Amino acid sequence: MNPRVRTRLQRPFIIAGVLVGAAASGGYLYYTMAWAPVPQPVWTRFVNVALLMFSAIYLANLLRRIVERFMKR
Repeated sequence: MNPRVRTRLQRPFIIAGVLVGAAASGGYLYYTMAWAPVPQPVWTRFVNVALLMFSAIYLANLLRRIVERFMKR
């Protein structure tokens, strides 16, 4: 089994993904609690925040892979 190869760009991109996800989740929670015309159940908010965080981190990782691929050229 091959060990995972960690690059020097991995940590900054993951941190950036977490920060973007936290900002998006905060904006979503602010909107749903303050401005939404119909209140949402708590479980819906929890699932949506988790999806926002996951998608932000996943997209940051994909962007890192693209950047690394162009840096090798």
